[in-house]
Amino acid sequence: MKRLTIQRQAILDLINRSNQHWDAEELARCLNKNGHQLGIATVYRGLGALENSGLIQSIQLADKKRYERADKGHHDHLICTNCGDIEEFCDDKIEQRQQQVAQDLSFHMTGHQLLMFGICQRCFNQSAGSEAL
Repeated sequence: MKRLTIQRQAILDLINRSNQHWDAEELARCLNKNGHQLGIATVYRGLGALENSGLIQSIQLADKKRYERADKGHHDHLICTNCGDIEEFCDDKIEQRQQQVAQDLSFHMTGHQLLMFGICQRCFNQSAGSEAL
């Protein structure tokens, strides 16, 4: 990638300063709130260029992509279908099992993303509390 534009550098800096999983609209709102006047199309183009260059990573959810720092190392995600929170985790047994499955099927795995969907503990507790009423 060539030298980053001011806009792309602002997007990259915001993502790299956090552990958050950002969508394009959240990024645009935050950047505009902090004095960077970026349109949503500029944010989408910037995210695409940053991802293609390996400076950020994404996970594809049903309705949108979420972007995060690329320097975190491998991890998987638990995604709450109620509130949208994303929790990161890494489990050696899961990693070993995935490698074994690929080997058993003569599949040459080059990478993977594991996304697990469900209800986080906070939402579960709130739901249980409202049902008790």
